[in-house]
Amino acid sequence: MILGTVLKPSTTSSLPLLLAGPILRKTTATEVVIWLATSSPLIGRAELYVNETDLVEEIGQSNVEQDQPFYTSSLEEHDSIQVGTHAWVTLIRLQGQFPTNTLLEYDIHTDSGSLKELAPHLVYNGKSHVEFKISTSADYILHGSCRNPHHPSKDSLVAADNKIAEQTVAERPDMLMMSGDQIYADHVAGPTLDAIQQVIQRLGLVGESLPTDSQIKKINSSDALYNSEYHLYQRHQYLPHHTASESMLDKFFPNRGVPIFSSTDCENHLVTLSEFIAMYLLVWSPTLWQCINRERLIENNFTQGGRQLTPTEQQQWRDESVIMDDFIAGLPQVQRLFAHIPTYMIFDDHDVTDDWNLTVGWEHAVDQNQFATQVIGNGLAAYWMCQGWGNKPESFDETFIEQAKQLFVDQPLITKQAHNEAGNAVTTHSVSNIEPDKHQAFIEMLSRFEEWHYTIDTSPKVIVLDTRTRRWRSESRMNKPSGLMDWEALIEFQHQLMNQDKVVIVSAAPMFGVKFIETLQKMATTIGKPLVIDAENWMAHPGSANTLISIFTHTKTPTNFVVLSGDVHYSFAYDIKLRYRRNSPNIYQITCSGIKNQFPAPLLKFCDVCDRLLYSPRSVLNYFTKRKRLKIEKRSPDNQTFYRLSNRSAIGELRLDSDGKPQAITTLSGDGKVTRFPEPD
Repeated sequence: MILGTVLKPSTTSSLPLLLAGPILRKTTATEVVIWLATSSPLIGRAELYVNETDLVEEIGQSNVEQDQPFYTSSLEEHDSIQVGTHAWVTLIRLQGQFPTNTLLEYDIHTDSGSLKELAPHLVYNGKSHVEFKISTSADYILHGSCRNPHHPSKDSLVAADNKIAEQTVAERPDMLMMSGDQIYADHVAGPTLDAIQQVIQRLGLVGESLPTDSQIKKINSSDALYNSEYHLYQRHQYLPHHTASESMLDKFFPNRGVPIFSSTDCENHLVTLSEFIAMYLLVWSPTLWQCINRERLIENNFTQGGRQLTPTEQQQWRDESVIMDDFIAGLPQVQRLFAHIPTYMIFDDHDVTDDWNLTVGWEHAVDQNQFATQVIGNGLAAYWMCQGWGNKPESFDETFIEQAKQLFVDQPLITKQAHNEAGNAVTTHSVSNIEPDKHQAFIEMLSRFEEWHYTIDTSPKVIVLDTRTRRWRSESRMNKPSGLMDWEALIEFQHQLMNQDKVVIVSAAPMFGVKFIETLQKMATTIGKPLVIDAENWMAHPGSANTLISIFTHTKTPTNFVVLSGDVHYSFAYDIKLRYRRNSPNIYQITCSGIKNQFPAPLLKFCDVCDRLLYSPRSVLNYFTKRKRLKIEKRSPDNQTFYRLSNRSAIGELRLDSDGKPQAITTLSGDGKVTRFPEPD
C-alpha cells in the first residue's frame, strides 16, 4: 500500500495540476497514447526514454546520451478538451517508430514539474520515470470488469499493482483489458455523489439545462438538481417513467408508468455530463478526494437541499463511507497500475445505465423522453472522453473532436490547422452552461456512431466487440431482449477472424453463459419481465445466437479462440468443442467478474448446483438449447471440489502458449489469493 501520498500543487491554481492519470492507453510500434486530466492547460513536453544498447539494436540510433529522451513532443500539439474552469482532459498521441518488446520509459514535463515531482507515488521504488513496454504479443493479459467502489469486497486492481511492483518490465502483462462497468453510473454511493458535487464546484465543471419531462418538472437545470431535495438518495423519485401499454384503459386511467431507468439502486443515478466526468476522476485517482470535505454532509446535520436525510439514509451513508475509506486508500496504487500497463476498455451497461439497450421497448421509451435521451447521451459522451478515445484515437476525426470541444467553450468552430496558424490570437473561455442545441447535436452524433469496437494488432490478434450499440432488435415483441450484435456487426466480426490461426475475443457478456441461469432469464422473458433478472445473454436472441455459432463452426475460422468476458460478478472457464466434427476448433471462454463486485453467494451456489446437475456435457437437455452443436466442459477452480463458479472479487490473469492456447488461467483476488482453473480431466 502506498502511504503518505503528497501531490504537488499547480502554479496557476490551488488545485494540484494532475487530477487523474496518466493512463497508458494504446501502445504500438508507431504510436503511444497517454490519457490524463489536469487543472490547467498542459504546457511542456512528453518524452520517451530507452536503454541505449536496446535503442541501437531496435531503431539504429546511437547518439542518445544516457537518461536523455530519444523522442520528445510538445504537449501543446495534442488534443485537449476544457471541460470546466479548472479542468482539461488531454489525449497525448506520440507517433513515430518505437522499439518493441524492450524496456521503455516516459515522462511528462510541465511548468509544475515532472510526473515524479507532481505525484511521487506514480513510479515504482527507485525509478526515475514510469516504465513500460510496447509488446507485439498478447500472451499475458490481465482482464476483468465490474468495479463498484462501494461494494464491500477488496479492489483487485490494488492486488494487481502489488504483483506488478515485484515484476520486471519484461515479466509484466502485455495489456490490461477492462471489459465493462468501469463505473457504476446507476448505482452510486451517497458519499461519492456528495464528492462529485464538490468536485463539480471545485473544478467549475459545466452546467446544463435539463428537459422537463422527468417526474419533477420544476428541476430544469443541473444547478436546480444539485440544490433540490431529490439530489441525494431520492433521484429515483425524479427519474422519468413511461407507460408501457397503449391500451384504452391506460388512456382513461392514467398511471405513473414504469421507470425508464430500471436499476433497483438508482436513488443516486448520475444525470449530468459533469457528474459522469467527475465520477471518472474520483474512481481513477486519489487527488480530488484530498481536495474536498468528506465530512460536509455530517457537518450540515445530514441536510441536503432543505431535506434532512432519514435515519435509514444516514446509516446507509455511514456504512458506505467506511467502505469508501478502503477504496480511496487503494487509489494511489490503481493510478500507478494504469500508468504502467497498456490499458484498453470497452463499455457495458453500467458505464451508462443498467439494462442499456436491453430491449427495443426500452430504446423506444428513451427515444420518446428527452430527459432520458440526455442522460444516456451524457454517459456515452463521458465514456468517449475518458475511455473510448484512448482505445483507437484514429476512429475520431477532427470534426468529432472539435464538436466535442465546442460543448464547453464559447469559441466558434475552428479547425486545428487554423488554430495553429492563428497562434495566440485564438482564445477560448469555458462556458458555465452547455448550449442546449450543441448538447443535443453532440448526443445525436454519438447515437449514430458505430466505431466503438476495435482490434489490437498483436499476436494473437485481440478483437474487442461492441455489444451495446449495434443490437439485433427483436421484431416480435417490444420487451423481448435484443441480440447483443446485429447481423451486419457479426459479419464484420467474422471478417476480422479470417486468415487468423489464433485470436482473443473480448465480449462484455459471456458468449456461453451458465445454462441454468440463462434458462431462468428465458423464463423471465416469457412472462414479459426481462428486466427482473437481467435477461441479457448471447443466446437470448435466435438471430444473433445462430449467427454467432455459425461463425464458430465455419471452416475458415481460427484454430484457437479465446473469449474473455465479464459482467456476471463471478468467474468460470469453459473448454468448448464442436460436436460431430473431427477437426473442431479449440474454443476457450474465460470469464472474470468483478474487479470489485460479487454475486449473492447462496443464490450462486444454488444456480451452480442446478447447472451441474441439469446441464452436464452428456445431459439430454443440451439438445434443447441453441448451443446443441457445442460440447462444453467446465473447468473446476482448484480451491473447490464440487462448484464450478468462483465467487471472489478478482482480476483475471491469462497466459497463452505460442499456439494461442491457455497455458494458465488464474484469478487474483483483492486479498491477494490466487485461484487456478486447471484443464479438465
